[in-house]
Amino acid sequence: MTTSIQQPTKRIEYIDALRGLTMILVVFSHVELSCMGITTPTYLNEVLMSFRMPLFFFISGYIAYKESLAWDWSMWRTMSRKKLVVQLVPTLILGLLYTYAYYGTDWQTFVTANGKLGYWFTIVLLEMFLILYTANTCLYTPDRERYRKRMTLTLLLLAGILFVAKMGLKMIPTLNTWANVGSWHHLCSYFQYFAFGYICSMHKERFAQLLEARYTMAIVIGLYALIFGTKKYLIATHLTGSIDLWKVAETLSEALIGYLGLIIVYNTFKTYQNGFTRDKRVGKALQLIGTRTLDIYLLHSFFMPHLPQLSALCSEGKNAVVELFLGGGIALSIIALCLCVSAVIRTSPMLAKLLFGVSKKKG
Repeated sequence: MTTSIQQPTKRIEYIDALRGLTMILVVFSHVELSCMGITTPTYLNEVLMSFRMPLFFFISGYIAYKESLAWDWSMWRTMSRKKLVVQLVPTLILGLLYTYAYYGTDWQTFVTANGKLGYWFTIVLLEMFLILYTANTCLYTPDRERYRKRMTLTLLLLAGILFVAKMGLKMIPTLNTWANVGSWHHLCSYFQYFAFGYICSMHKERFAQLLEARYTMAIVIGLYALIFGTKKYLIATHLTGSIDLWKVAETLSEALIGYLGLIIVYNTFKTYQNGFTRDKRVGKALQLIGTRTLDIYLLHSFFMPHLPQLSALCSEGKNAVVELFLGGGIALSIIALCLCVSAVIRTSPMLAKLLFGVSKKKG
């Protein structure tokens, strides 16, 4: 089989801007947790967290689809090697450096922690890409329509299996240990959104038509408000019924809220995409952040200040506007610092490759 050469594709500006927004939300959430010490999410942060990571993985899956690629095992090796260089090597270097510098612990702590002290995302994303590449290689056919049907059904099946597996991982101690090493709990939680993004990208026209249908967004927004509000009310009033039954219902409702939330935000950016172009200040800033998400993600933990005195101003029941300005201001300051450090590091081709997986010097 002849492997096609992937041609450079034009970046979709509103997608880059959307990636920028999700990165801001990630840093904002970490500011509240690590910087201010707010262990229980505020109402504002809970709304943002409901779609933040689902949206991030949805975008990753959406841009992963490349129609021009013809898959075989040679392509699998090429693409997998590239992802290992871009995602695993920088994560291990900076993640272990952060572990030693800020926690004073050995490498086993980093490896055996499910959350990898905050560095789980790139590891889980790498696992998702390896699953995707394997499925592509096994199912590829030049018949595009047949290929899309195969991949759609396979990804839906895999997403369902992993989602169900999430509930059983902790029941087997040995399996749970390995699950922590591979951050499989996060993989099981978020692969569904990655798969959803890839499926939507394969069926762009149908997805766009569905979003543009007359009642679609009204239903999506209404369901999001209803399910999110109901969940909050049940938790607040302790009307959760059977513990086991509630855990299942809570897991399902969180997953559905994630889908509804990411669709709302994605469709908003797509609808107003002319406002997120590079000739607009907001669009240019968000796109800059969106094209440097890996750098910011890997660096931002190093620059978290310790400001527990701010938690009283932003805890539950306080002014959400104050919380947004304080947390958002700190988050944007950290991101700006990360971009400056990234720019300096990228002046060295060797460091750029080791720390960010950049094959050549970029601006």
